[in-house]
Amino acid sequence: MKKIAIDDFCHYHFLSSLNISPCKSKLAFIDTTVKEDRSDYQQRVMVYDLKSAALDEFIGYRDRQSLYVAGKNDFLVAYKDKKDKRISTTFERYCLKSKEPKDSFKLPLAVSDLISFDDDYYLIVASIDVKCPDYYKYSDARKRKYHKAIEDNRDYLEFDEYPFVFNGAGIINGSRSALFLCDKHDYSLRRITPPTMDVESFDCQNGKILYTGIDFAKVKGKFAKIYEYDVKENKTSILYDKTMIIYRAFYDNDGICTVGTFGKEVGWIENPKFYDLINGEMVLTYDSELSLYNSIGTDVHFGRLKNYAKIDGVPYFISTSGSRAVLYKYADKKLVPLSDFEGTVDDFAIGNDGIYAITTMPDRLQEVVRLNDMKQLTALNDLSGTYVAKPHHLKLDKKTPIDGWVLLPQDFDKNGKYPAILDIHGGPKCAYGEVFYHEMQYWANCGYIVFFCNPRGGDGKGNRFADIRRQWGGIDYEDLMDFTDEVIRQYPQIDINNIGVTGGSYGGYMTNWIVGQTNRFRAAATQRSISNWISEVGASDYGIDFPYEMQFTDKNNCHDELWSMSPLKHANNVKTPLLFIHSTEDYRCPFVEAVQFYTALKCRGIETKLVGFKGENHDLSRSGKPKHRIKRLSEITMWMDRHLKEGK
Repeated sequence: MKKIAIDDFCHYHFLSSLNISPCKSKLAFIDTTVKEDRSDYQQRVMVYDLKSAALDEFIGYRDRQSLYVAGKNDFLVAYKDKKDKRISTTFERYCLKSKEPKDSFKLPLAVSDLISFDDDYYLIVASIDVKCPDYYKYSDARKRKYHKAIEDNRDYLEFDEYPFVFNGAGIINGSRSALFLCDKHDYSLRRITPPTMDVESFDCQNGKILYTGIDFAKVKGKFAKIYEYDVKENKTSILYDKTMIIYRAFYDNDGICTVGTFGKEVGWIENPKFYDLINGEMVLTYDSELSLYNSIGTDVHFGRLKNYAKIDGVPYFISTSGSRAVLYKYADKKLVPLSDFEGTVDDFAIGNDGIYAITTMPDRLQEVVRLNDMKQLTALNDLSGTYVAKPHHLKLDKKTPIDGWVLLPQDFDKNGKYPAILDIHGGPKCAYGEVFYHEMQYWANCGYIVFFCNPRGGDGKGNRFADIRRQWGGIDYEDLMDFTDEVIRQYPQIDINNIGVTGGSYGGYMTNWIVGQTNRFRAAATQRSISNWISEVGASDYGIDFPYEMQFTDKNNCHDELWSMSPLKHANNVKTPLLFIHSTEDYRCPFVEAVQFYTALKCRGIETKLVGFKGENHDLSRSGKPKHRIKRLSEITMWMDRHLKEGK
C-alpha cells in the first residue's frame, strides 16, 4: 500500500460551514483545498441536492469566504476587504435554483455572523472600534480621513485595554463585537449595542433579540450579563447581571435558558449547566457535565465549524463525550444524543427527513453524511490504497482510568524493534480520539510506533476528571508516564532506548515539564509551548485567566505558585535534546516562552534548536500556510529521525 507522505494534506479537502436551504432540499458547504504553490488555501462553495443526490460546484475557487443562508431560495457569500478586513465586507447573493448571482452589496463593517431576522432585517455581528463606533455612518470623505489617520500611525502601538491582543486576530485593543440590524432593502444599518459592549452570543424571537455580553472600558472581566433588545420599541433591558460565567442564553419556548456556571464544584474550569432565568434568578434545570464544544484534536480541519445552532426553535450542541464529538439536541430540559459513532461530528444541518453532518472518522477524512443511517453523501477525500494505521485502544486501569491509543507501522513485525513517539494533546481541556490525524499517521508510515492518551485535565469525562487546579505537572505527568509504561509493557517491540516525546500548547508545556523531570526520552520536540507561567500570565491573551482558574489565594501576587508549575524552574535538570517549534505571532503562548527555555538550555550546552515561523500564530499546525506546515512537520521528523533512528 502507498505510504502517507509529509505533504499529503495538501491534497485533502477540508469541509466547513454546512448549511441547508430553507426548503430543506439542498445542502451547501465550503470546500477548502491548498493552493498549487502551497502559499495559502482556496475555497469553493459546493451544493448537494438531497433529491437527486447530485453534488455540484456552485461557486469556483476563490480566496476565503463565508456562507450564510439568507432567504427562501438564495444565500449570501461574504468576502472581507483584502486591504483592511476590519473595515468592510462584500456580499454576493446567489439563487439556489439558477446558480446565478442576483445582486451584491457592500457593508462598512467587518461582519463575522449574519442571520435573517425577519422580512425586513438581517441581524449582524460585526467588529467595531470603540474610538470610532459610528464608522458605518461616515461620509466617504470622513472615512478617508479616518484611514489616513490609521496609516499615519501604522508604525506605533498604543494599548490602553486588556486584552489587547488575541491569537489569530492580532491586535484587538479597542475592538468589540457589536450587533447591527441591516435593512434588507436599502442596506442601512442600526447598531443596537453600546460602543463598549463585547457581544458573546445572541438569539431572536418575536421581534426581540436576546444577547449576552461584557461591557467594559479598560479591562474585560469574565462575567457576562444578559440583555434583551426590543426592535419595535428600540429599547434594551438588562435581564441578569450577577456573577456567573455565561456561555450563551437562548429563548426556550416562552422562557429563557442560560448555559453557564457559578464555578462551585471545580472552579471556573467547570463545564456549564442549564438554567432557566426566572424573575431575575437562575434556576437549575439540567446538571450537565459536557463542555458543549468539539475538543477532539486533529490537524485535518479548516474553516468555520459550528458547535451550536438553534434550528426551528430547537437548540443543538456538539460536545465531547469520551473520545467522540457527539451531536445533542436540548429538549424537555435535557440533552439528547443524536449521534453514536467513533469519530467526530464537525458541523451539522437539520433537514425534514434527516440530520446531516460533516464528520471525521478513524480511517476517513471529512465527508458529509446523513447521521440517521450514517450514509455517506460525498466522496471528496480518497484514502484508498493508502496505509492508514488503525488506532489500537489501550485502557490504563488505575483509580482514574486513562484511555489511549497506539498506531503501528505498516507490515508491523511482532519480532522487530521500533522507535516510538509519545504525542501529547493541547488544552489541557481537550482530548484525543480515534479520528484521522495526519502528523501521527505520517510518523506511523515512517516506521514509528505512535502512542497518545487522554490524561487527567482533559475533556470528555466530566468536571472531576478535568480538574487539575494547582496540579499542572503533577497528576497529569503521572498519567502520561504510567501510560508510557503500559504501552511499553503491551508492545515489547518498542525500543525503550529510542522513544521521543512531543506536543503542542499544553502538550508543549508537558513536553518541557517532562524533560525537566526525567531522562527516559531520547529526544523531544516542544511546540507553541509554555515554559514560564509568570511571563505567560503577563503577556498572553489568556494568561490573566490562569490564576482565576487555578483559584490561587492571592491572584495578584502568586509568583511562587506560578513558578512552582513552570518548566523553566527545572531547566538545569534537562539533558534530553530538545527542539522548539514556535510562531512569532503566537499570542496564546508568546514566542518568548520558547526563547527563555531555549536560552537556558543552549547556554548549558544541551543540544537544542529553535525554529521560529514568521507571520504564523498558535494554529500553525492546523491552519498555517501549507509550506510552513510542511516545514514544521519536517523539522520535527528530522529531529526524531536523527536521535531515534540514525543514532542507533
